[in-house]
Amino acid sequence: MTMKNTSRFLGPAALGLACLLAEGLARAQDATPPAASATPPAQSTGASCEASYEKAQTDRLAGHYVSAQAAALACSQIQCNQAIVRECLRLYESLQEDTPTLVFSARKAEGGELIDVKVEMDGKQILDGITGRPFPVDPGPHQFAFIDPTRGRQETTESARVGDHARVVEVTFPDPNAKLPPATTPGAPGADHPVAAHKKPAIPVMTFVLGGVGVVGLASFAYFRLSGVGDYNHYNATCSPYCNPNDIDGVRTKFLLSYISLGVGIAGAAGAGLVYVLNHGGSEGAQTEASLEPLGGGGALARVRTRF
Repeated sequence: MTMKNTSRFLGPAALGLACLLAEGLARAQDATPPAASATPPAQSTGASCEASYEKAQTDRLAGHYVSAQAAALACSQIQCNQAIVRECLRLYESLQEDTPTLVFSARKAEGGELIDVKVEMDGKQILDGITGRPFPVDPGPHQFAFIDPTRGRQETTESARVGDHARVVEVTFPDPNAKLPPATTPGAPGADHPVAAHKKPAIPVMTFVLGGVGVVGLASFAYFRLSGVGDYNHYNATCSPYCNPNDIDGVRTKFLLSYISLGVGIAGAAGAGLVYVLNHGGSEGAQTEASLEPLGGGGALARVRTRF
């Protein structure tokens, strides 16, 4: 083949190849998106980590320990900056120690526990049932409501303290089958104007004291009187009128003690009766005081004083 024929054959082929290359290059340029419209993933992740770190610090200062703990956990992931990860881990561990947790419990008045009880905190439901697991809450007072489908609703107020872990918050539901006191009819005695119950006053202690003194006095009188009469009859039959004066004095002493004992016994019995009557038949609130004083020449002096 001559040079002239070869040039005639390669010319159209080279032109076709050049057209194909130009068309492919144009398609590649149309498929490539503009560089300015794409946001680098690294820049978006860094901003999210910094925002979580700032939220954890802000919420902790505001007393929102639960949300602060969640934010600290979010910025402690491996895709965040290592400096932020270290600070977030330190903050997360500190919040775990400080965030209070409560364990909820519901019991029956007749005995036993309830499980199917919903729990609300500050007007929002937090549990569908009693789980027995600690529940994290923010520090401070909270209003809790326990709702049982058959026993109704029980409310209580508890204050969660920083660092207080697994503290039990328990309520007791009344027995729905318990007997209720009979209802009073409007207008009946006791409905609008309850009748005051009069309590029977107890027997005063002084009544027992004086009564005991009276019994002892009368018993002593009987002893000395019988002993003195026996000695008198004995000496009268054996040595009278030449008995030993000392023996006669002993008989006189027994008779004297018998008279004193008789006076003490009578005074004690009378004082006991008087104190009892004054405290049971006198005015309400009256106080009676009694005292007993033996007399030197025989008998006794009883003093009774009543204060209103």
